Amino acid sequence: MNKQTEIEKELAQLPILEYEFFKPEDIIFSKEVRDLCEGNSCGLYNTSWACPPAVGSVESCIEKCQAYDKAMLFTTATEMASSFDMKGWMRARVEHEALTDQVAAVFRCYDKDALILSTEGCTVCKKCTYPDAPCRFQDRMYPATESYGIMVMQMAPSLNISYNNGTNTVTYFSMVLFNE
Repeated sequence: MNKQTEIEKELAQLPILEYEFFKPEDIIFSKEVRDLCEGNSCGLYNTSWACPPAVGSVESCIEKCQAYDKAMLFTTATEMASSFDMKGWMRARVEHEALTDQVAAVFRCYDKDALILSTEGCTVCKKCTYPDAPCRFQDRMYPATESYGIMVMQMAPSLNISYNNGTNTVTYFSMVLFNE
């Protein structure tokens, strides 16, 4: 049995909505996504090891991703009271990050150097050590897919993964890069 088959057996036990394996060369990168980070649209630019500029240039992120043999994109979707349910969004994100921890553990059994990318910067610590000290939890700090300049909105449909799962839902994405 190959590594992917073994991984898929373990992933079947987790509450992943959708996932797809693909080649890192198929990742859609865009400087415009990174420009949103640098424009500080989410407020995390230059405040976290999981966000720019700490993750490196878009070019260095592309190099990191393309150094791996395989990639997998996966999602969770959570129904909320309304599209404006900010507490629901946050609760869903916490649940997604907990699942990302579980997925990371599966992949790291097969490749200890697997790269895990997730959502909107790291939330492990209340106050990030960036830039004054090294990250305290490097094994749980997952850079944001957007911080790497990845166009999840365009990638999802190309992989037959739903980007939007309906009214009053929030869909979160994470990506794993690993070697066979």
